[in-house]
Amino acid sequence: MAEIEKINNTDLTVKVYQNQRVVTFKDIDTVHERPEGTARKRFNDNKKHFIEGEDYFVRNTDEAKKEFDIIAPNGLVLMNEQGYLMLVKSFTDDLAWDVQRQLVKSYFRKKQPLYWQETRQAAKENRLLETDSIKEFVAYAKWQGSQHADRYYYHLTSLANKAAGITEGRDKAGIQQLNSLTLIEHIIKEVIREGMVEGEYYKDIYTGCKERIRQFKEISFLSSKKNAKKFYK
Repeated sequence: MAEIEKINNTDLTVKVYQNQRVVTFKDIDTVHERPEGTARKRFNDNKKHFIEGEDYFVRNTDEAKKEFDIIAPNGLVLMNEQGYLMLVKSFTDDLAWDVQRQLVKSYFRKKQPLYWQETRQAAKENRLLETDSIKEFVAYAKWQGSQHADRYYYHLTSLANKAAGITEGRDKAGIQQLNSLTLIEHIIKEVIREGMVEGEYYKDIYTGCKERIRQFKEISFLSSKKNAKKFYK
């Protein structure tokens, strides 16, 4: 269930990106009681003063839907605390001052919830189990004649991160991404162990990992079939 903060008597759904709370233009318009499109216009008018990655972040249509369940045909802009405060400099009415105080104190500066920390720790513990399986798989591949078996540490890790939608490090991943990652790495671990027990060729085991993850992504709606096919070309 999504976490909610009440700002100016409005329920604001908490959004976290790169382990920090962020807001959308729609969120800003809503809590400041401004006409829809106001925040976006202020941003576009002053875009030269904003730095992507420091003041705001951009997610494409698929990422917006997957990470925040937001339909954004033209992409989604997320403002962090610094970007938000820069954006609303021109909001000088009494309500704006009150809302800014509420957002900073009750939204942006709240510590990351304990369940994020617990989820990240669980993901780390699961990663250790997967790493043990990859280590066994590397030795297995070498035994079968692979000359570059050590590369599977990188290939399987990259495969898991990409499937979970993690592009900027696991410590900056969201709750949903971490939960997906745990399931994906469990799949990899089980496919590797099952394949080695059955004596399968190491390349077939790796292909099996990709196929099982593809199936998982489609079943869990982590990607469309079109994107899944593109991902594994």
